[in-house]
Amino acid sequence: MSQVSEEVVHGQGYDCFASGPLESWSRFRLSPPETPAASRGKYFLRKYLNSDGLEMSINALPAGREMPFVHRHQENDEIYFVIQGQGQFQAGAEVFDVSEGFFIRLSPEVPRVWRNNSEEPLYYLVIQYRADSCVTGTIQDGEILNDYPIAWKAGPAHDASHGS
Repeated sequence: MSQVSEEVVHGQGYDCFASGPLESWSRFRLSPPETPAASRGKYFLRKYLNSDGLEMSINALPAGREMPFVHRHQENDEIYFVIQGQGQFQAGAEVFDVSEGFFIRLSPEVPRVWRNNSEEPLYYLVIQYRADSCVTGTIQDGEILNDYPIAWKAGPAHDASHGS
């Protein structure tokens, strides 16, 4: 069995990145030209996950901080997912109070900005993908491999149901 002992592991058909606990995400830093301005608490993962079809970033926004500019995209949809914390998100003229479990998808043309107006850090994930792409998957794309061995199971007696 493989153990992830470093932040990035590449294998046959997979790529892993270990970000560490949420509280450590503030250690990530970006500088121009990766971002328009120096940024702390943001980390792009596409290069580590070898993902040409989408970009993903993990983000930590300290208490009382905000995105320093309004932006939009030329070609990419974005999905924001709040993992922990709370704040506000502006999409066009609409303002949403956000907290753990909040998702929002934005078309490229929608202006966006956000802030952490709480006293705790705000942790969120951002996924970018080309707006005119089409995913044909979902559950129909999956294939059950009944005969493929599961490393942590000694035999059928260890089978556990997942849902109904």
